Amino acid sequence: MKIVKEGDSRQVVCSECGLTHATYMLRDVSFSDSSGAVKNILAAVCNDCKRVVSIPKQSTAKIKAEYNKIKTPIDVRLPAHYLDILNLATQKINPSLSDSFNKSLVLYYLHALSSKRYSQRNLGLLLNSDVAKAKASKRFSVKLNEKSINEIKSLMASQGLKNNTEVFKSLILKINEDIVQPKQPRHLAELQNLAAAFA
Repeated sequence: MKIVKEGDSRQVVCSECGLTHATYMLRDVSFSDSSGAVKNILAAVCNDCKRVVSIPKQSTAKIKAEYNKIKTPIDVRLPAHYLDILNLATQKINPSLSDSFNKSLVLYYLHALSSKRYSQRNLGLLLNSDVAKAKASKRFSVKLNEKSINEIKSLMASQGLKNNTEVFKSLILKINEDIVQPKQPRHLAELQNLAAAFA
């Protein structure tokens, strides 16, 4: 990949000016879906009309990272003991962690299960267990990027789950099965490495 520098110039085809020259400058560039913008990236700017005419390959990593920060809020209602399960799991992984790690743990499980790094076997069936049934009196809120939304859809399709609530309930029940109930939690070393970033 050729790396361009601020101030470099090249010949381009501008939609306004036709064949012309552009200079690489730092600019704020809006996403094509108008959901936001990435600030201060290197872009080719038409010397005549001053519009951004192209983005060098080296800037695409920053664009992708910024786009992935766009989050969709998801709110579900859960029984109170589900949040207790998350607190117990967090303490088993690392006793010095606060409950702020709980959401990260759930999202980590979402990724690990949807990518099939952790087994999805019987995930949907956990909703039929005795511990699954109770009045949903607590709110659980997370903000998810597009990748996580797609992981939820993937789990719904593969496990026959009907909605976001069923997905999050099954994730927490799986955390109970893997971490809270066993004397030696599954994936403990991996989860402790994850938790080290939060301690």
